[in-house]
Amino acid sequence: MAVTGTYTVRDICLKGLKKAGVIAQDAQSAEAYETTTARDSLHVLLKSWQNADFRVFTLASQSVTLTTAASYTLSPVRPMSLETVRFKSDGRETPMIQMMRQEYDELPDKTVTGQPTQYYYDRQREAALLYVWPLLASASGETLEITYWREIEDVDALGEAIDMPAEWYRAVIYGLAADLCDDLELNSPESEAKALMLL
Repeated sequence: MAVTGTYTVRDICLKGLKKAGVIAQDAQSAEAYETTTARDSLHVLLKSWQNADFRVFTLASQSVTLTTAASYTLSPVRPMSLETVRFKSDGRETPMIQMMRQEYDELPDKTVTGQPTQYYYDRQREAALLYVWPLLASASGETLEITYWREIEDVDALGEAIDMPAEWYRAVIYGLAADLCDDLELNSPESEAKALMLL
């Protein structure tokens, strides 16, 4: 027996358009421009929620193989933030200490070698770099084990599943309806307040 259904971008857009009063409640589809408007609004809505810490389902992990370099590109994702970074060698993991930008900048010698004990995460707009200190003098299979908060996936093709757990669907629909009412200068039926209440 299935316990969760999957809504596509199209499903969410259609329901949001209905809640906003753009299309009739019994409508089976929307005009192309209405769907495009809803999809674009949905994309912006979900990306903005990342800044509000609505991310309980986006905790993920990755492993980065260390070399003697000072920085590493985190791929294929750009984490919103790092929860923990652990230095792993011979099966043992040691938690590392996070530095702020100023602390990293003020290190007098960024080329000191030893076991990495600290890191600085430079998120940037498109690419993310993780700096470690001290640097390994030589690498022999050591890794960084990273637990991080991932980005919510982009809203793209209408037939794709939306990157939200089923328990968030109502909040997303009401949030989209509120944004559509604002974008289209319609009278919002308290959709924004209901969306926040459902999160």
